[in-house]
Amino acid sequence: MKVTWTYDRGDHRDNHETDLTDADALEALLREIHQAGEPVVVTIFSDITDDPDDLPPGLQIGLGHRTHAFVVYIADDGGYLNDPTVLPPDQELRYDLGGVPTEYPTEHLRLRPDTAIQVAGTFLKTGGTPPHLPCPE
Repeated sequence: MKVTWTYDRGDHRDNHETDLTDADALEALLREIHQAGEPVVVTIFSDITDDPDDLPPGLQIGLGHRTHAFVVYIADDGGYLNDPTVLPPDQELRYDLGGVPTEYPTEHLRLRPDTAIQVAGTFLKTGGTPPHLPCPE
């Protein structure tokens, strides 16, 4: 799957793109991105569309904030995953989306970063099946 993310560096955009087929490698990369502490949206997708403005089915994951993250499934039947046991943050959080700082509402930020990373790994392992929250152990 293709994995992309971009940081706004003021005078330029710092674009990143890689292809990954191993879920462990994806999870390691996402942990590294998260631990850098620069809030960013990572997009993960497999199918390329003919229209460059049309995002193919996939995931967008917000990482880089210490305690809160998000996962949104990009598809006709997609939406945000929320863990009802995670309280939303006190205020909206900003993530770099394609190099554009973007505010995300608190109701979409009800995941822990480790959970978001685990959801992404499962998404890759299953070949892009619609994501769901992991079962508690």
